[in-house]
Amino acid sequence: MYQVAFLPSQFDKVVSWLMLNREGLDTLVHSEIENAVADHAAHSLWLGEKLDLNIEFFRQLNSTLYN
Repeated sequence: MYQVAFLPSQFDKVVSWLMLNREGLDTLVHSEIENAVADHAAHSLWLGEKLDLNIEFFRQLNSTLYN
């Protein structure tokens, strides 16, 4: 697993490249706003199979930051 960060203005080029070159890898594409749970679970795009994510860490982080 690895992470690639890119600017919103690069979305079309990067995601198009990923779609053509992911070679069977399941790829999660998501924004980084303020709510990591929503970014990963609700506002995301999967290329390939949608995998189950363990987002409990993000739930705990959100409750620490916003409570």
